[in-house]
Amino acid sequence: MGQTPSVAISPATWWRLPLLALLLLLAAQAPAQSADGFSAGGSQQCLGCHDFGPDSPVHPMLESPHGQADNPDTPMANRGCESCHGPSAGHAGAPTQVAPGISFGPRWTAAKNSQDGQCLACHQDKPVGHWDSAPHNQADITCVTCHDIHQMPDKVLASSSQTEVCTVCHKVQRDGVHGLASHRDNNPACTSCHSPHDAQPVVATALETRSEGCRTCHDLTAMANEPTVSDKARSYHKVMVREDRSCLDCHQGIAHGPADAVPPMVPTAVASKEVNLFFPGQSDSEWLLGIHPGSQPLRHGASCQQCHRGDEARMGSDLAGDFRPATRAVQVSVGRSGNTLEVQLAWAGPPDDADIALLWGDSQTPTIQRAGCFAACHSDMPGMSRDRGQDTGKYLLASRAQQQAIGRPALLKDAGELRALQDAGQYGELWRVKLQGEASGRIESAVLLSQPVWHEASTLTGSANYRDGRWQVVLRRPMAGSEGQRALLENDTYTFGIALHGSDNPGGKHWVSLPQTLGFQGDDTDFKAE
Repeated sequence: MGQTPSVAISPATWWRLPLLALLLLLAAQAPAQSADGFSAGGSQQCLGCHDFGPDSPVHPMLESPHGQADNPDTPMANRGCESCHGPSAGHAGAPTQVAPGISFGPRWTAAKNSQDGQCLACHQDKPVGHWDSAPHNQADITCVTCHDIHQMPDKVLASSSQTEVCTVCHKVQRDGVHGLASHRDNNPACTSCHSPHDAQPVVATALETRSEGCRTCHDLTAMANEPTVSDKARSYHKVMVREDRSCLDCHQGIAHGPADAVPPMVPTAVASKEVNLFFPGQSDSEWLLGIHPGSQPLRHGASCQQCHRGDEARMGSDLAGDFRPATRAVQVSVGRSGNTLEVQLAWAGPPDDADIALLWGDSQTPTIQRAGCFAACHSDMPGMSRDRGQDTGKYLLASRAQQQAIGRPALLKDAGELRALQDAGQYGELWRVKLQGEASGRIESAVLLSQPVWHEASTLTGSANYRDGRWQVVLRRPMAGSEGQRALLENDTYTFGIALHGSDNPGGKHWVSLPQTLGFQGDDTDFKAE
């Protein structure tokens, strides 16, 4: 027999052997995939991670109509999980680094049209045949904003829990039909009157359903024969047998109050109005974009105002606990004097309020557009949920290459990347007025990206005075841009948030506004400076 030839390995190459072995091992373990990017292991490979116990959300989905593998029309009978989540072999191989083909959050979020497209691929007919024209669609609401197929029953499809989903945004309906909170549990489902998947008005829905929502409580036959009802009303109720009549022919604006009795869903530009700030203002960006019920619309471009406009007093009451006052009102007035923007802030309060600040952004800072001051609030800051003594200051998410998470440190982008972001206008402009001590009356501004960088030569000027229990702050800023101060253009829209710090607010707690918008023309912003 011949001898196996020996191979000499020089000491200089020994270090490569463990690395080679590791690469071979990883190659052997890498998940197989088809040419089009789907995982060869299918749903079983997904379940290897996502079926982490009896509380895993995969179980309700597998028991739902979507999960019936014996029905050839269901996702599970075709590509399984990837029928909805798209080709995800890359995600299966590196689940913490690569997103699924179509992600629905919270860690990654596919574009709105990509998410909705997965649903509309099957759900093309009623009730979503006119989704393109639906106000919900135009307001950046996606299918999964309201629907959760990993929860059974899907709350928005169950009449007993549907209102719980709808009133996340439609706050005025929380008190029930006619404002009768005591009868709220017996109210009809919202969709008995409203059509959320198209632009069909309530009147048309009432004709289509024969006033189903009203008839949940009101018996038309009994009313037509009720002796205490006037002859005129009895006659009108008898007409309801006709298919071209509905309760709304006579009874409009009474189900949830007249239109002018609730906060508007969109702003109307004014030069001055009262803005309510609520306590404690500690909703960090990570929670808002990941766990908050409104995280989907936020990730797709909606503003906090879309759901919470006019709801500041209730939020303050719910969030402040025993702390008082839960809300504080600031009168905000804007105007122009030549090429200078002037902002006036006036509020009642104690003489020891510490400072008031405004954070500004524009279309280059989408997180500020959506969340105002909350765009600079994060879980790793002092007093927050992931505070580990890092003494992290305010920053914008755009400045981080990687956010802090379990097993992952926060990684800051390098100086060149940060400079490029600032040159592109992707920074916040922070104004602050000190109200106490030797610094009382000091007005300063900063560039906010990876941290606040305060200007030594700011063009922001103004004054601060306290008299008869009220603070009066006036701020002036040239509309022309300078280093760290963006130019204010007449045809653009700007977003600002207001934060007020009291003398004894503990650990980062303060009164904060929802994002406010300012323009110099048109009527679709909260404020207009003329």
